[in-house]
Amino acid sequence: MFKYTADIIPISIFTTLFFLDIYMYIIWLSWIGLFCYCIFSIISKGYISPWNHHHQHVQTFSVPIMNRLLEVMYSLQTGITGYGWVLHHNLWHHPHYQDQTKDESAWKSPKWKRYNPLEYTGVVSLTSAYRSWIVWNKHKKIQRYFLYMMIIQAFIVISLIIFQPLQGIVLFLVPMITSVLITIYLTYHHHSWLESDDPYKSSYNITQWWYNLLTGNLGYHTAHHLKGSLHWSKLPEFHKTIQHKIDAKYYRKTNFFWYSPEKKT
Repeated sequence: MFKYTADIIPISIFTTLFFLDIYMYIIWLSWIGLFCYCIFSIISKGYISPWNHHHQHVQTFSVPIMNRLLEVMYSLQTGITGYGWVLHHNLWHHPHYQDQTKDESAWKSPKWKRYNPLEYTGVVSLTSAYRSWIVWNKHKKIQRYFLYMMIIQAFIVISLIIFQPLQGIVLFLVPMITSVLITIYLTYHHHSWLESDDPYKSSYNITQWWYNLLTGNLGYHTAHHLKGSLHWSKLPEFHKTIQHKIDAKYYRKTNFFWYSPEKKT
């Protein structure tokens, strides 16, 4: 059922967390309990977002219905619905990440002003629907799939809030919105301030083991852009074949919110 056995453990963890959300939704929690779980939920779902990204580059299951069910779960955890990454990221950012006039995640304004991370987060959040609409018009079939998944997500979230407003908002709506904003904020650091037609000079790479463990090797970002259809588990191996082409200044260290140059020998 799994295309790659490497997906079994992370999917099992994310599914367990999802059912924990459902369990917390059903049982009564005090205000303090809901608040504490909401904080835990926001942190954990921030780590799930990269895996949603990976899935929409390379589908996890060989059975289509399983992929759709996984996308429903991911959408309720990260706020990004099925085919959302495909339209907004795969079909727009990947072909245009070296061209700031076209990139949907552009770190420069139309007037060529460099955004700071917070400006970038706000601009991409507010313009993503418009940019995606442009892509939708060119990919009608994917547009339909995206709309179906969006309707399903909206129906579920609205139903959860109607039946139990406090739990629905705190356990699902707030973490979803927060996860989207955190995801956008963190993507700023993948390419910001890099202007080059050379793909080996257009992305920052993070080789810290814990970062790649939590993000599914997203730190090997040059490799990911060179082979977007390569499964996340194969990125370290591919990175080794190209690392001699990547200058040391294109490596960074991170604690997820702050980045610094990585000293490489």
